[in-house]
Amino acid sequence: MITSKDNDLIKLCNKIKQKKHSREERLCLVETIKLVNQLYLKGKLTHILVTSEKYDLVRNYNKCEIIIVSDSIADYLSEAKTTDGVFGICKIIDNTNYDYSRCLVLDRLQDPSNLGAIIRSAHAFGYNTIFAIDSVYPYTYKSIRSSMGYVFDINYIDTNLDGLLEYKEKYNISLVSADMSGEIVDDFEPKSDNIAIVIGNEGKGVSRELMNLSDNTIRIPMGDDVESLNASVSAGIIMYLLK
Repeated sequence: MITSKDNDLIKLCNKIKQKKHSREERLCLVETIKLVNQLYLKGKLTHILVTSEKYDLVRNYNKCEIIIVSDSIADYLSEAKTTDGVFGICKIIDNTNYDYSRCLVLDRLQDPSNLGAIIRSAHAFGYNTIFAIDSVYPYTYKSIRSSMGYVFDINYIDTNLDGLLEYKEKYNISLVSADMSGEIVDDFEPKSDNIAIVIGNEGKGVSRELMNLSDNTIRIPMGDDVESLNASVSAGIIMYLLK
């Protein structure tokens, strides 16, 4: 049983909770038995860390190493208010099955819970590729939890405006920005087989640069006294209507 924070594996777990080290190691830490179950079945875990009380839940998981940790170490590693004592070290593997028919572009999105909710909806509605421009890192506790683990099932591409333009031209992707000045989404008919819905920053919306690159703008009709919707809510409605 691991009881010390100075253990090398515990140090690694703590490091990969940070964006810099997660990117370098191509690993992230997940927690809860539900996520560990899900990712183990997909072959994405290198280790499972579990308290002795919860060991029976994973004792037959023989495709990765199982390590028992003390309750104090579980509390140390957890970012939840109350931990269930089950963690996994998860490999971040680039998805090679790219599909550009239905995409999202996230423009400077900063809320990890918003990001996770958008990813969950994207997976549900068949938007399998996400281009992220200066947006929050997706492999953090809040993003993974909000996405229900589906962040590992989509193609998440960190890029910039130049990179996005290359994808747009190479795959004939039509950029459709969500903006209150746009055409009502119910009336919109995509002119390209490949579209990417652009969702802007929570407070500032879509940047001028991305608006200039966009082929169309669309909006969700709302009551006059409602200024805007949450980014994840807007993204979910538009994805459903244009799926």
